[in-house]
Amino acid sequence: MDKLFYNGKIVTMDGVSIVQAVGVDQDRIVFTGSDEEAANLNADERIDLQGALMLPGFNEGHMHTATYSFVNSNVTMFHCRSVADCLDTLRQYYQTHPDRTWIYGRGWNDQNFDGEKRYPTRQELDEIAPDIPVMAVRACGHAAVCNTVAIQKIAARPEAAEMLADRIHLDSGVVNEAAVKLFYKVIDEPSFEDVENMLEFGLKRLSEEGITTCQSDDLLGIPGAGWRKVMQAYRNLDKAGRMPVRIWEQCLFLDYESFSEFVAEGYRTKQGGGMFRIGPLKLLLDGSLGAKTAAITDPYPGEPGNRGLLLFTQEQMDALFLKAQENDISVAVHCIGDRAMETVLNAVEYAQAKCPKSDIRHGIVHAQITTPAILERMAKDHVIGYIQPVFVGTDMDVCEARIGHERAKDTYAWKTMQDLGILTVGGSDAPVERFDVLENIYFAVTRQKLDGTPAGGWLPEQKLSVYDAVKLFTVNAAKSCFMENELGQIREGFLADLVVLSEDIFTIDPDRIKDVCVTRTVSCGKTVFRKEN
Repeated sequence: MDKLFYNGKIVTMDGVSIVQAVGVDQDRIVFTGSDEEAANLNADERIDLQGALMLPGFNEGHMHTATYSFVNSNVTMFHCRSVADCLDTLRQYYQTHPDRTWIYGRGWNDQNFDGEKRYPTRQELDEIAPDIPVMAVRACGHAAVCNTVAIQKIAARPEAAEMLADRIHLDSGVVNEAAVKLFYKVIDEPSFEDVENMLEFGLKRLSEEGITTCQSDDLLGIPGAGWRKVMQAYRNLDKAGRMPVRIWEQCLFLDYESFSEFVAEGYRTKQGGGMFRIGPLKLLLDGSLGAKTAAITDPYPGEPGNRGLLLFTQEQMDALFLKAQENDISVAVHCIGDRAMETVLNAVEYAQAKCPKSDIRHGIVHAQITTPAILERMAKDHVIGYIQPVFVGTDMDVCEARIGHERAKDTYAWKTMQDLGILTVGGSDAPVERFDVLENIYFAVTRQKLDGTPAGGWLPEQKLSVYDAVKLFTVNAAKSCFMENELGQIREGFLADLVVLSEDIFTIDPDRIKDVCVTRTVSCGKTVFRKEN
């Protein structure tokens, strides 16, 4: 065999086994057992784990690798703690990049601002760069502010006509939901080399966090590129051996016509091989809690006319699900609010009645504002819950303000999902939040912010055990992408995706899990990251 890892605590995630040694040949695991058994085996390389914890490689259940890479090659605004910070960040960028023909920033969150919690204005962005398009996107990605040039160019797009009523606001420069992506159509198209370099940057960063598989929403993630160029760029990277992380592509489309083109070109869930595979159709049905665009049943407190936005009617969602189901394509839908989730579950049941499939694996991404009835329907319909534990760190402060104390009791209900038998998969939604898997596990286990508050955790009855939190990013995530017989466990015959940690998260104080580091990442038998001492 090529490699033999020994003298470790190797939690295989099969529910029972802890071993000391793992043997790897090429890209597969060929041995698991004790150090005594391993001593009698021949291996080209023997690696002493020195008692460290080894787990299956992490599988990130939902994020935006392309967007993460694009944001990090432009203006990052996650650090901003005021409107003034936002403006200073954009101004400094433009001063150091005077030849730019457009400016894109992302990451500010008005709820994190000290003092006045408001959006920047169109006029303030005009003062920075009056002659080129400027967009500053909120951290959630569901709202942005444009300067005058940008809002006028967006409003002039033919697709904007039906959005002018509720998603494009000319006076303020604010755009919401699908209108945010219209900015992508008013800027220069990047080259294949640009797209490949951006994607490779993101994949490298993922591998440094122990992530070996990523279920990623990328097709519309690089402004100006278009979905075909992004897919081809991934194929090019895969062919060139430049992908340390496997991508299960959550294929975002904003309308029935675009998705129909995708289907007509022959794409189906599970297609592909190597390190790039086609996953589900990804749809956006509502917005975010912070932007008050999540679709909820009852109005937002103090705003009797606002129940959020549904970006598709029930009839449109039914048609999309049926089209997908008829063509063996899974669907994963962004839903924050209960009204959105009910719309999706209706569509799931409609498609199943019209075109029954025994194992289609549809899912709801986020599934935050739930009800007991919704969760029971998810279980009955075998709908996956793609959850983001990291969200509790920021959302616990705004959830009750947005929907009220009583309704907040039924939110972020991960333990209830687990008890009902709903397959729950962990993700970060990066770049909305960081894709640090250990932090995500910390949030799932403690339900506390990084500073340890509140005491006992927020909605503590929904805490997960450490083992179950790890399953979110291993066993469960593998099943969500139809790879449960190849990934998610350390077993003979499985792909050799492995991660080594600096401390044993099963025995340390849960408060310390967030501080644990990845020391080695192995993808398909190759060490793709090793932390320097």
